[in-house]
Amino acid sequence: MTDAPIDASPDAMTSIATDATTPPATRILLVRHGQSVANAGGIPPDHITNPLTELGHAQAKAFADRLSCRPNLFLVSPYQRAQETSLPSRQRYPEVPVEEWPIQEFSYLNPMEHKGTSEEQQMPQILQFWERNDPAYADGPDAESFTAFLARSRTALQRLARLKFDGCIVVFTHGFFMQAIRLLLLFPHATDQQIMSNFRRFHSVNFIPNLETVELEVVNGQLHMVGQQHLTTFTLQGESSHA
Repeated sequence: MTDAPIDASPDAMTSIATDATTPPATRILLVRHGQSVANAGGIPPDHITNPLTELGHAQAKAFADRLSCRPNLFLVSPYQRAQETSLPSRQRYPEVPVEEWPIQEFSYLNPMEHKGTSEEQQMPQILQFWERNDPAYADGPDAESFTAFLARSRTALQRLARLKFDGCIVVFTHGFFMQAIRLLLLFPHATDQQIMSNFRRFHSVNFIPNLETVELEVVNGQLHMVGQQHLTTFTLQGESSHA
């Protein structure tokens, strides 16, 4: 084992070999919700009740109209912006079952202290949280620690890997949650501390816009990202090589 950083560039990723004996892959589309009131710089009632803007609703409708795969299952975050984003797709395919999973956004600031404030107004506390760089720290009784967030993300990965469908599964979720999924798949041996130390930098260079998708597939019970077209070459500082 060395202390050299791990390279997660597209060229460094391992490809999946398939042959005639490989069962069909289960295709999973992670979808970030449409533009929310908070995304547009407004002040929502709270971090859960953060509805879509008019543009967000239009984005959700456009996504449903262009959805090319035939869904077998919709998975939806409990947060309002994800629920509203899913509606046009669910209306297009009313026969497809819908499940609500705990795949909501990472809410790390104490909601009681920041209710009625915009993200811009919260920025000093946001920076303080990330500069603290403590995965176990929770900002209040209703705030989530980074370790708890990653544990929730790992559980979702395990559940997704057990799904078996011939078509596709569409998952309406959130930007930070999608970034956590990416990082956990790219750096499966990284500690919570290493991921937290690099999380905002990764989020910045590999930003996920509203209604952007990240595609996964399940082959033989193993979950993989499909393609790397949305990823910039990234090295996780502090990660140990397991080669």
